[in-house]
Amino acid sequence: MKNAHWRLSAPQAILLSFAAMIAVGTVLLNLPWASQDGQSIGWLNALFTATSANCVTGLVVVNTMQHWTLFGQLVILALIQLGGIGFITVVTGTLIIFRRRIGLRQRMTIQTMFNAQALGGMTRLVLQVLKYTAVIEGAGAVLLTIGFLQADRGYTLGEAAWYGVFHAISAFCNAGFDIVGVNSLTEFAGSWWLNLTLMALITLGGLGFVVLHELKHLVENRRPWRQRLRHLSVHTKLVCWTSLTLFAVGTLLVALLEWGNPETLGSLDTPHKWLAAAFESVTLRTAGFLTVDQNGLGELTKLVAAALMFIGGSPAGTAGGIKTITLAVLGAAVLSALRGHADLVIFNRRLPLAVLQKALAIVGTLGLVVTVAVIGLHFSETANAFHPKLLDLIFETTSAAGTVGLTTGMTPFLTPVGKVIIALCMFIGRLSPLTIAVALNTRLDAHPHTLTYPEEAVIVG
Repeated sequence: MKNAHWRLSAPQAILLSFAAMIAVGTVLLNLPWASQDGQSIGWLNALFTATSANCVTGLVVVNTMQHWTLFGQLVILALIQLGGIGFITVVTGTLIIFRRRIGLRQRMTIQTMFNAQALGGMTRLVLQVLKYTAVIEGAGAVLLTIGFLQADRGYTLGEAAWYGVFHAISAFCNAGFDIVGVNSLTEFAGSWWLNLTLMALITLGGLGFVVLHELKHLVENRRPWRQRLRHLSVHTKLVCWTSLTLFAVGTLLVALLEWGNPETLGSLDTPHKWLAAAFESVTLRTAGFLTVDQNGLGELTKLVAAALMFIGGSPAGTAGGIKTITLAVLGAAVLSALRGHADLVIFNRRLPLAVLQKALAIVGTLGLVVTVAVIGLHFSETANAFHPKLLDLIFETTSAAGTVGLTTGMTPFLTPVGKVIIALCMFIGRLSPLTIAVALNTRLDAHPHTLTYPEEAVIVG
């Protein structure tokens, strides 16, 4: 009975796995041979980088290409891969391959990680995650290698292949780390091949593995398209429609607001303006790559960008933010209230009240994290050499909490306190505030409520 007290719950196991990976990454990145100058980068900078990589964010205090050696870049890439699909997923997959038994607690942890509805089929789910990751990243690496060779930058085949592998993993995991330039991918803004490949990788990683599996069966099915679409789950329909809508709206808004801005889209021809706007719309959904200078964006565009970063990608994937499903559920709830409907109905299916409550909790808690972080940075960054404005603080904290990785330029100038605040935002954003709250509250659900209280109305609106 004493040992039972020390058993970890699924949220606690997830939290500790990420904390352990960040700790190991911090030690490795702090080694002198991880830096090109042969000097230790310092514990705080190593911790910040390890957190950013493992939480698939992409915010950096030093340029990844210029500062880190091949060893340091490999450590960062390993942290990105393990953080993207989860260390527990990799360990479980290894055990399955070697035909080792998977215990109930491991199954419950995997279920929590991927928000699976049922406990059965966790072994199959893990293998599917590993398979989709290997296939998509492998195909992406080949396509990106070809793109870098075509870019006319004088890359050798070995260099192009390494860049292809690194950026394929970084893009699919929605991390945003790059090793090809001082200003991310701005030098490749005119490459349709590289831009479209990266956009595809980011989108596939952000859709979620459950959706990828359903879409795979949708393509393989030989029935008429109408019958195929009918068999899609409400979850997949919501993810696809919401993602497509956000992509279209984001592209149009960025193009409309930045069309004549000489610091962003203004210097490009019309086709490349649309390409850059589309790439910006995709990367704002938690990827972190950039082909235009974020500091050059207009004030209103930065506000739109912060909103898209806050929304993020979809559940059970590599993206962060409140997720597309949360936005869709809240939107449906608003429409139901305006129409006077008592039930929350989407695609002719009634959703339980618990789904709406969880959506509200996610928005509320992540919004609170961003608000507290902005206030903290307001006081900690008064002497910041970048001299950030309020929108810069909102952009930075939303990018961190949404695990995006874009910055207007203030990240390298963060004070020690600012680095801690942003690192905490990345950690909380990757695991979600709800997971951390459940993990830290050992008494939660220990005594489930069995009482039904009297009902009473309150005045709303």
